[in-house]
Amino acid sequence: MSETELPASHDRRRFWKDVLTLHLPLVIVLGICTYATINQYQRAMQGVDRSWVYMVEWPLIGLFAIFVWNRYRKHGSFSNWLGRYYRDRAARFEAEADAKERAEVAELEQDPETQAWQAYVQELHREDPPGGPPGGAR
Repeated sequence: MSETELPASHDRRRFWKDVLTLHLPLVIVLGICTYATINQYQRAMQGVDRSWVYMVEWPLIGLFAIFVWNRYRKHGSFSNWLGRYYRDRAARFEAEADAKERAEVAELEQDPETQAWQAYVQELHREDPPGGPPGGAR
């Protein structure tokens, strides 16, 4: 069974999990925001000036709740989305650093002074190979 072919019980379980942890809390928060907005409107009509601010604030809280609900619905938990974002970003930076390093190495290999140094080191290794005295005496 592949990952795309999930059993029906898993789909039902996921549906109810989404309802209980995602959709129901949104409905509750929007209900509270609606009630609070109407309540503050009535108080503002009675002359409580501060209620005008609260009457605007509660719909903004409701909009924020919709934003959070939509983020969870699309990306799962916010921390999972954030982790994926920064993992992708780190991989991109690492790839750019590797490309830059490869370009620097290629540039160094073209440098005449580096080529002269490599030829000098090869000549030294031919005259006196690394690894100890010649003849294998140990």
